[in-house]
Amino acid sequence: MRRRSLILGTVLAAEGVLLSHGSPEPALDDLVAWAKAIGRRHGLLIGFGNPAQFYTPPFGATDAVIPSCEADPVVFDNLRPALDGIATSLALYPPGFIAKYCRAIFICGNLRCEGVSAGGTYGPAWIILSANPVFGPGGIHETARLGVHHEFSSLILARSPALVPRWIATLPVGWQSIESTRDALLQAGDEGHDGFLSSYGATSVENDFNTYAETAFGDPPRLVELARTSRTIRQKATLLLGLYISLDERLNATFRSFGLGELLAESGDHP
Repeated sequence: MRRRSLILGTVLAAEGVLLSHGSPEPALDDLVAWAKAIGRRHGLLIGFGNPAQFYTPPFGATDAVIPSCEADPVVFDNLRPALDGIATSLALYPPGFIAKYCRAIFICGNLRCEGVSAGGTYGPAWIILSANPVFGPGGIHETARLGVHHEFSSLILARSPALVPRWIATLPVGWQSIESTRDALLQAGDEGHDGFLSSYGATSVENDFNTYAETAFGDPPRLVELARTSRTIRQKATLLLGLYISLDERLNATFRSFGLGELLAESGDHP
């Protein structure tokens, strides 16, 4: 769901990307060609420009409207780190998997939801990632890298209603979601508790699921470490892994390559 940028101190270099950090500034035509190449490789559109055009058929312009949010066009100088982060994350998924559920990834500039800057959001069949100039190149890269997993997982969850009651069963007694997008976004950056990986994750079932997906794909060693110390985190991790594998069995090998094998034995009961 919509989230604040996750800016990390270390920027991970993408292996085998067309453009690397520190290279001469590419021309716009080169970036457009690179975006098209990434899209062709994964069977989806990588788009940017006017946010009013952020949609894919059979949807229309009205579907590009993000409730309670405003998006600025991305600044040319910020495209490279965003594309780099997107390419890095898409390469982790089995060929064709993303495209079954997501038709496009759009890049905007500053994204504001109820007045608070957010790192991304999603539409009926696409995700939107923010390349906000204030993030800096490293922050833009990490926002895109982690944002692919985070926002894409909302499209997965929307198509998996049977998982929701099982996820709710893992939540603390008396837990309540936060309805305000602004209040949820303002939780970003705080530590997690009670089986939540962050305070932002504790604001709703969807945000909780998003943070688990983001961590499973973006920082799997952390998920393993936390799962060893918390039964609830282990339950949620295995629910998430089981769901993804039920959608594409190839992800079993993917998760094992991430070092998540010890969690897979418990994920056989797919949602």
